[in-house]
Amino acid sequence: MSNAHLCRPASRTSLSRTILVLLLSLPLSARAAQVWVTSSSEKVRPSASARVLSPAALSSAKNEFEAFQVAVTANAGAISDATVTATALTGPQTIPAPRLFREAIITLANPSSNDGATGDFPDAMVPDVDDVVGEKRNAFPFDVPANQTRVVWVEIHVPADAQPGVYQGSVTVSANGSALATVPVTLTVWDFALPSTSSLKSHFAVYYSDLPARHDGVSGDALSTLRARYAQLGLDHRISMGGVDDGNGDLDHFAQFYGPLIDGTAPTQLEGAKLTSVQFMGSRSTSSYATWASFFKARGWFDRLFDYTCDEPPATCAWSDIPARNALMKAADPGFRSLVTTSSSEATANGVLSSIDILTPVVNFLDGKAAGDLGGWDDQYSGLQTAEYAGFLGAGPQKELWMYQSCMSHGCGGTSDYFNGWPSYMIDTASVRSRAMEWLSFAWGVTGELYWETTWAYGFGDPWTDQWQFSGNGDGNILYPGTPAKIGGQTQIPVASLRLKMLREGMEDFEYLKLLSHAGDPALAHELATTLFPNAWTEPSIADLLAARERIANRIVELTGGSAPALAPDAGAGSGSESGAGSGSSSGTGTGSAGDTSAAQQSAASGTGCSTGAGEVFAGVGLLAALAMRRRRR
Repeated sequence: MSNAHLCRPASRTSLSRTILVLLLSLPLSARAAQVWVTSSSEKVRPSASARVLSPAALSSAKNEFEAFQVAVTANAGAISDATVTATALTGPQTIPAPRLFREAIITLANPSSNDGATGDFPDAMVPDVDDVVGEKRNAFPFDVPANQTRVVWVEIHVPADAQPGVYQGSVTVSANGSALATVPVTLTVWDFALPSTSSLKSHFAVYYSDLPARHDGVSGDALSTLRARYAQLGLDHRISMGGVDDGNGDLDHFAQFYGPLIDGTAPTQLEGAKLTSVQFMGSRSTSSYATWASFFKARGWFDRLFDYTCDEPPATCAWSDIPARNALMKAADPGFRSLVTTSSSEATANGVLSSIDILTPVVNFLDGKAAGDLGGWDDQYSGLQTAEYAGFLGAGPQKELWMYQSCMSHGCGGTSDYFNGWPSYMIDTASVRSRAMEWLSFAWGVTGELYWETTWAYGFGDPWTDQWQFSGNGDGNILYPGTPAKIGGQTQIPVASLRLKMLREGMEDFEYLKLLSHAGDPALAHELATTLFPNAWTEPSIADLLAARERIANRIVELTGGSAPALAPDAGAGSGSESGAGSGSSSGTGTGSAGDTSAAQQSAASGTGCSTGAGEVFAGVGLLAALAMRRRRR
């Protein structure tokens, strides 16, 4: 269906029309610099070609993060000293200016899987002003090598008390002191809010030795402060990093440094955000379990405490260890919960199912392909397995089904096509796959997500240059060490990856689905989730995902009686939550091309062909500046 009927005629001056006719008649490759906009869910590699600039149009719930990307392509000679600035968004009230991040490049020597890739990829989010302690960092200025593209992430947090309606602002890209382009930004705020604390529980681990290894040997209270900052950034990305081992086992110390993260009083952007899980870190003894249980109950934290009883048995413990460990824990407090990463069938076959409270299978074992060439287990778990967990979940209110992804999402070094397409946090997979787990969690009734590590690469070299672990690029690593030497400023902080941003998008997608279900249309929520992700290894297009989100938002507003803000001029010219910012597909599949887009997909992602008069004038001004730069270089 064409979007042409959505375009509205706009008043244009004769001058602006002439400028655009002349400038847009030039091939993109003939312009010295081109600024363009695309969706947050497209992974734009440095080799990406320039596209025509279109305005950025987004929609968002209240208390949600929404983002788009501004790309700068150097077509004829390198660009130096590029900077980006953004204005506040004005409308029914004022929304603070977006945060800006330069997407740093990492070079991959090996593909993570058959559908992975090698070469340069964007991943680390170097902040302009960081979102942890608020210091100015060295995102800008930056250079763009000739015939390459560099990208800036533009991130808006809509306040929880924002008035619904349409907001407008702009983002300006400059180089060498001259403006290249000003991008108009339109944000439509829906009349419903997301909770600050994620409804989908999670446990994302950080190992004790990781942070000192890459943060200048930090120790003592300084390490505890830094570890709390990691968990703070996690909460602002709607995940819980509640396995705290900083070398000090005193529980009063724990409460001092990490209590605010559990109570919801930490300095997060999401006001009141709380950890949804806290891992027991004491010794395996009834007395230690009892001490932790008593301490946590006294503070109202016990509902989030769990024991990681065994990981992937029998690899890290014997099957017989699980009942014994569980008995010690239950003797201390029957409400203490155990977590084991295994499947229902394996736990049943080994007689340990009743000793597990949080059963956590790998995603491949909840909905498997029938590949027929992997030793039989692939056929054992072929098809959706959720019905196999009904008996376990019916055994009591303490029982929960979580899931996790492992190196099986990229093969663990295997070369079978079985490992293509799964939800993945690898650098060389398409961004949509990093927000898939949460859609599947909603569709399957999963209530939590576990990820084994977030800083694993810290112990093996510089994560800024190499994250090759377990035959994957980024396995166990979705953060970067933000040292002053690397990102500027004075204070050590964690730095998010593009993959962590996508994970947060998935967590927010889950909230949309849950809100729709609770508002009175669970059938539509389930239909949209299962249509978008009919199985665990299908990657939907960006356009389809954004269209589903917009349909959910409209239905929530309809069911809750909220006000539906009228769209700004041409803001409805696409489909989804980032319509003007690009709503095309970016599958990123196919050997050697992960994260890239085809020519047809690029056309879709760059906009719909509709442009406001203002957008065209801004584009013309930017192109004039680009031509002026090219003349100066002659």
